[in-house]
Formats: sequence, C-alpha cells, structure tokens
Amino acid sequence: MILLVLLMLALIIIGMPVAFALGVGTLGALLVDPSLPLTLVPQRMFTALDSWPIMAVPLFMLAGGLMDKGGMSRRIVEFASACFCFVKGSLGMVTVMASMVFAGISGSSTADTAAVGSIMLPAMRSKGYDMRFAAALQAAAGAIGPIIPPSILMIVIGYVTGTSVAQLFLAGVVPGVLIGVGLMVVTYRQALREGPDFDPPVPFDMRRVADTGVRALPALGLPLLIVFGILGGIFTATEAAAAAVVYGLVVGLFLYREIRWKDLPPIALEAAETSAVVLFIAATAMLFAWLVAAHQVPQALAAFLQAQISDRIVFLLFLNVVLLLLGMFLESFSAVIVFVPILFPLALDFGIDPLHFGILTTVNLAIGYITPPYGATLFVACGISGESVRDVSGRVVPILVAMLCVLVLVTYCPDAVLWLPRLAAQ
Repeated sequence: MILLVLLMLALIIIGMPVAFALGVGTLGALLVDPSLPLTLVPQRMFTALDSWPIMAVPLFMLAGGLMDKGGMSRRIVEFASACFCFVKGSLGMVTVMASMVFAGISGSSTADTAAVGSIMLPAMRSKGYDMRFAAALQAAAGAIGPIIPPSILMIVIGYVTGTSVAQLFLAGVVPGVLIGVGLMVVTYRQALREGPDFDPPVPFDMRRVADTGVRALPALGLPLLIVFGILGGIFTATEAAAAAVVYGLVVGLFLYREIRWKDLPPIALEAAETSAVVLFIAATAMLFAWLVAAHQVPQALAAFLQAQISDRIVFLLFLNVVLLLLGMFLESFSAVIVFVPILFPLALDFGIDPLHFGILTTVNLAIGYITPPYGATLFVACGISGESVRDVSGRVVPILVAMLCVLVLVTYCPDAVLWLPRLAAQ
C-alpha cells in the first residue's frame, strides 16, 4: 500500500492526470504482489461501470447540453431578472437565482457556471460591477450545482455508499437554498458598499414577470418533473435522466426551436466526451478503492481514529476538514470514489446517518469548486470574465465565509437536512 500511494503521488506531481495516476499506481502495486492476478484490472474497471445508477451520469450530461443549447438558460435569466429588478444589486442576485434554477436542470457545476456566466458576467461588466467579485460570485453560484437536485455528484455518492439517490436529492434542497440565500446577502452587502448609484433598483413590473415567466415555464418545469417523478415513485434517478433528455430534446426542437437537427451530433459528442472523462475516473478510482479495501485500510484507519477520537462532534470536525482539503486538491468524482469508501464506514461507526454523510460530502466538495488550486467553477468563471484566478481568489473570502456558515449549520443541525427526506418517506 505504501508503494501504491507513493507511486500515485509521484505520477500526479509530474503532471499525469489523476485518473491515469490511479490506474497506473494500482497496476504497479499489483505487479509487486504475485498473489493478485493482473486480470483483476479490467475486471474491476468493468464492474465499476456495470451499474444502473451510474448510467444517469451521461444522460444528465446530455440533458444539460440540450437545455443550454436550447435556450433554457437565457429564459431563466430573463425571468429571474424580472423577479429581482426591485432590489439593489439585482444583477448579482439574478446570477445566483438563475444558477440555482439551472442547477435543477443540468446537475453539473461547470455546465451551470458556463451557461449562466456567459450571459450574466458581460451584463455585470456593463453595469460597473467589480469583475473580480462578479467572477467569484458566479463561481460560487455555479458551485451550488452539485447540491440542488438533480446532482451528478450525488449520483456517484449514492452509487459508492449504497444510499438512495432520491433521498440524497431531497436532502440537498435545504442546504442548496441556504447557500443561495447566503450568496444573495453577500451580493446585497457588496452593492451597498459600492454606493447609491451602483446597480440601482427599478420598479417591479408584474406584466414583465408574467411574460418572462410564461416563456421560461418549460425550463422551470423540468426540475419539478425530475424531483416529483422520483419522489412519486414514477421513475428512478436514471430513468429521470432519460426523461430529462427527451424533455430537453422536445423543448429545444419543437417549442423554443433553437436546436436544429444538425446541432444534435455536436451536442451528443460534447456530452459523450465529458461523460467519458467522468466514467474513466470512476473506473480507475474504483480499482484503487478496491485495492485499498482488500488490504483492510478502512478497518485499520477506523481502529486508529476510534482510539484517538471518542467524541462525535470532534469526528464531524475532522470529517469536514478532510473533505475540504480533498475538495481543494482533487476533482470531486475522484475524491468521492477514492476516499468515500474509507470515510463512510468511519462515519457509520460514529452514528452518522448515511444521508447526512452524503450531504456533508457534497457541500464540502462543492466549496472546493471555488477554492484553488482545483477550483473547477472558479477557473470557468475566470475564463469567461477574463480575470486572473489570483485576483479573483481574493474576492472569494466573504463568499467562502457564507458557504462555511451553511456547512456548520448542516454539520451540527442534521435535522435541517433530513426533515424533507423523512417527510417524503412517511
């Protein structure tokens, strides 16, 4: 195991992608252990992907592409703008609200950031926003994507831990909304600091709200279809992803008419490329996780921690610190598949509910989307805005504080997360 870890770290340091480093590192460990045949490598990688829940990943990727190219993101932004126009700093709040709604469509943080950011960041620039703050806000709003259902990250967590994906979706609603409210508070505070002439409010126009709401209704209906379809037992998370693809195709082709038949192959190819990356990471990471479990590393770590930590509150603090660090340095899917099989049994030993553990993992890794050096949504937002990651990182601090406050609430008040899944189960 020491050889495995050292080889994997060495490969990552020299620049090899994490997915390949996991696979090559595991292969190297198998080569020095004659008791384990090399045929385990393809067998375990195939088994990792031979799963019905994991099929939801490429389907939600395709659905997100159809929604973006089909004009849904623009109509969501227009509706949110009409709803928040009477508030000072309304453009920033529209960014947050539109990202929350689009998160309920795409399930992907980077897709959320790119779709909404390409519209909102130029608009905020024209209104005189500090683009360093605007990019940081868009990155944080996009990071809500894995928390609000449907969530590709939650699908992977449910797959790894055996937890109900539908229950995870429901548990993510409250923390997702709380983070959104926290980002709006930060935006309002920033607008007040900029002075009375900055992004001033305009009169609320109910006619405009109704008009944009009607145009956005097909886009707003998809999250409801997914959540209530799963909640009502009509379909599973994977079937919901397939329904989202059909829904997005029909809306884009025949209702909004912004997708043409010739656009479908590029959309499908882009979704296939993104899905291939995620699924290859899943395959190699599950191979690594299997080898770790075969050498009983989780059991040894559990015995060590139980000897050192006896208090549940202290363990929750330890868990958050570990997950925050993982989110800062690792791609979220790799972090889940490699480390969650180790941390999940420890959490169960300390009496933590599986749903609570899944939400803690999701929120911590979502925060990692805006913290360098990984910072997936941070890099996307900086690319759209033209600002450097170094300059934008300094403006992340107040946003990060708001997200950490929600994390503390979710950590030590689990009923705030679990009441909705419990209500649905009754």
